[in-house]
Amino acid sequence: MLLYISLMLILLAIILIIYNWKLNKNAVFVGLFFFLVAIYGLTHYLTVYGKSAFWMALFYNNISPFMLLSGPFLYFYVRGTLKDRQGLKAKDYLHFIPALIHLIGISSYLLSPFSYKKEVAQLIIDNFDNIKFIKVNFFFNYKFNFIIRLLLLVIYTLFSGMLLCKFSKKKNNYLNIPAKQLKITYRWLVSLIILVLFLILNFIILTIYFIYYTSDQLKQNTLIVNFTTGIAFVFLAIGVLFFPEILYGMPNHKSSISKIKRKTIKTNKSKVISKDKLHIEIANDPFIELSDKIKSYFEKEKPYLNPNFSISDIALKMEVPQNHVSYCINSIFKTKFSKLKTELRIEYTKKILLESNHSNITIDGIAQMSGFISRSSFYNAFKDVTGETPSDYLNSNLKVDK
Repeated sequence: MLLYISLMLILLAIILIIYNWKLNKNAVFVGLFFFLVAIYGLTHYLTVYGKSAFWMALFYNNISPFMLLSGPFLYFYVRGTLKDRQGLKAKDYLHFIPALIHLIGISSYLLSPFSYKKEVAQLIIDNFDNIKFIKVNFFFNYKFNFIIRLLLLVIYTLFSGMLLCKFSKKKNNYLNIPAKQLKITYRWLVSLIILVLFLILNFIILTIYFIYYTSDQLKQNTLIVNFTTGIAFVFLAIGVLFFPEILYGMPNHKSSISKIKRKTIKTNKSKVISKDKLHIEIANDPFIELSDKIKSYFEKEKPYLNPNFSISDIALKMEVPQNHVSYCINSIFKTKFSKLKTELRIEYTKKILLESNHSNITIDGIAQMSGFISRSSFYNAFKDVTGETPSDYLNSNLKVDK
């Protein structure tokens, strides 16, 4: 079970990282955290239960320096989400020093031939207790490796939890954060910290068995731990798959709305709710203002006609973080960026089709004017949106005009 769930979480993490690499650094951080904890589970399975020297040689010790980064990535994600900040500052790279030291310590092993690594792997497969005598790091032994990895994760998780507790007291910031988004993301962060603490408890048990017990005892007594670790991985995946809103973070809109005085307001149900409470409801989303600016930008400048148009173009024009734009499109416009871009281009195409002198311009030429890269992408998009081909649409509308 642990094997397949770890692979599932690794796949989800890779998708998160690739899809958000240029859009949302905080989503990349949580993706990297998922990837590393899932790799931990996979490596544990291969080390204890695996019978393949190839896969053991591929994973054993080669990725151990990166395991020290799971804590920092969790911390970067929580901090960035709470402070609505993307990326890292120069001093943040100090968090990578332990991993760098460990990487230097195993450099000779990393540079050794793969055949040698397979021999080491086979020794572990033949007798798991050999792992206690194989020296692959000239700075410290296997016990220190297990303990420092776990200790760093504990420290960073506690710091992340402290940030979450401090944030809950800063109620003046809530006026600028969409109420629903605040509620969902805050609950997710609390759940994430609880799940990580649960995983840490499991990792502590596994570490104790790794250090002090034989391989047979390890296999017999950690089945429940492996099962519960897999369940925790499932809940991590569920959080992202069923509540993708959490990836937008807590967008904090710095505008005139922050000057609104604290008072109670009436919702559509005439229920009075205090703005001093966490679960506040604001009649007007604080990002309505930015959404209107984006709409005006689309109408006046038609940036979607550029074949390379992206969310980053909107963010640069509006001078706001990209996750703010993503929130407006997904939560206020109620659509996806790719779908919105396509629909805007098709609307422009329909207008040109009906207004152009077709003796001077072809339908393919109109497609290029509308921002489509290829003929096939244009025809497919047009039919998806309108249910007709461009020619059928043009002919049907010309008949109506007659």
